[in-house]
Amino acid sequence: MNGNVKYTIRMYSSLSAFEKLEQLCESARYDVCLASCNSNSSGKQGRSKSPKNPNQWLFPRAMPGKGQVSMLKVLQSNACKNHCSYCAFSAQNDGLRRMRIAPQELARLFMQFVYKGWVHGIFLSTGIRDSPDKSMEDLLQTAEILRFKYRFSGYIHLKVLPGCSEDRIQTALNLANRVSINLESATLQGLAKVAPEKQMKSGLLKRMHWMGRSIKMGEVRSGSQTTQFVVGPSGENDGDILKTVDWLYRDLYVFRSYFSAYQQPHKKALPSTPNGLVREHRLYQSDFLLRSYGFRLPDLVFDDQGNLPLHVDPKMAYALKNPHLYPMEVNGATLLDLLKIPGIGPVSAQRLVEFSKSASLSELKDLRNLGVLTKRAAPWILINGKKPPILEASPAQQAWLFPQLSPESWSSGLIPLGKKVPSSDYNYPGQRGKMVNYPMGNQQPVYCR
Repeated sequence: MNGNVKYTIRMYSSLSAFEKLEQLCESARYDVCLASCNSNSSGKQGRSKSPKNPNQWLFPRAMPGKGQVSMLKVLQSNACKNHCSYCAFSAQNDGLRRMRIAPQELARLFMQFVYKGWVHGIFLSTGIRDSPDKSMEDLLQTAEILRFKYRFSGYIHLKVLPGCSEDRIQTALNLANRVSINLESATLQGLAKVAPEKQMKSGLLKRMHWMGRSIKMGEVRSGSQTTQFVVGPSGENDGDILKTVDWLYRDLYVFRSYFSAYQQPHKKALPSTPNGLVREHRLYQSDFLLRSYGFRLPDLVFDDQGNLPLHVDPKMAYALKNPHLYPMEVNGATLLDLLKIPGIGPVSAQRLVEFSKSASLSELKDLRNLGVLTKRAAPWILINGKKPPILEASPAQQAWLFPQLSPESWSSGLIPLGKKVPSSDYNYPGQRGKMVNYPMGNQQPVYCR
């Protein structure tokens, strides 16, 4: 770490707590473990970015039984001794204003937001200024003040630092509703390339194992753990990332993975990678297939570079790769079969199963009334043995209609990580009985499978 970091922190100590909060919230935007697919009150995705809007640091989050609530996302300190190439507050970023907000200051400001009804929870992370344990202590003190001094019973998400001790982790698990530690890369070689100070096995995976074990036993406040991958700078392909994601879900009791397309965080960092945002989107879609649609790793389809096709979504790629399964009869189809049909999601599939118990589907209008995206689904289904009319077929649907246009370079059957290869119907124990996304408004819940 630059030797002037501590001096810089002292230099900015004259700033008010609110001014420091503003800077540290801005630094926290690079961590997406609280990213939301829901729109905020302005109708935009994620947070508001207006510098005149005090809600610019507040992120929407769906909570069980509470609908959409706002979260404060902030760093305790943006000073860090590590040289992670993807990180905006890496030690190599000389242009960043380094500062720290004391636990008492942060807790007091946060509770002011709570009393005003602006927020219902906090996402708290930090840079590693000294040792991981000393830096982690700031997070724990903030959480303890909120829980015990202010009697805050709402949502707290704590970031666990690589290399911190087991007793610090246990304290975090007893204070937070959710914990997370970012893997950032899916391979040993990739992590060494982008985060030279971090150790995959001893510094990261070992901590995830500790957290998963405690959460599984149910003797701590935290109900789940998550992680994040930076997509692009480490050079690994989508297959590498999803193999690791699948293994984390099977063996380390991880609930969810987040993906962040690499964006150049400062001038000295590597330039942004091409197609990063599209890759991020395809990884999220694949993760949703794994957690809610009954897909498993060998079902996913990759191109000759080991990446997810960019021009079609992963579910459509599966349909194109397996033309022998289609068109599929929707009457009497099982839930898992219906979930393999483009245009049919978990909610509409469940409705179709319930409907078929008492009646028979006869036309596309019946499917549309149950929430099916019929224009998307029509080329892939039969209704009472008949093909429905296909209108405005997309290029991907046309590729299925004309097999000679289907890509021959695509492959599936990726073998899961681990010493013992699981059967095709393996599950994810850290997600059993939990919802993928909590229902908003009149939406129905979507559960992990």
